[in-house]
Amino acid sequence: MEISNAVFYKCSSKKTPEIDGQKLFKILAKVESEHASVWKKLLKLDKIEFPKYNSCASDYKPNLEESHQREERAIKFYGEAAADATNPRIKEIFKAFIEVETDHLKLSEKRLN
Repeated sequence: MEISNAVFYKCSSKKTPEIDGQKLFKILAKVESEHASVWKKLLKLDKIEFPKYNSCASDYKPNLEESHQREERAIKFYGEAAADATNPRIKEIFKAFIEVETDHLKLSEKRLN
């Protein structure tokens, strides 16, 4: 999920014509990449592959709408994962990600309204 979101945001930062959108999506791409790095460490993976992605919209609003949907899915996923987690440290990580993804959701809500 974090890798998919990172490449979506990277694409959006390049295609969105508005400067505000470019900045927002660039920051979100960086944060999502950092989340992927956390999972890389926890899962003891050698490296993370970030596939090429060019299917985002060329306009700000559709990218914001997709961002909103992606963040809602992430919040739901991490909420369910936190509820199911038996390891206290993993549960804590899931809850921290919920907070960050909720902040991302607020950023898109603010711009969509």
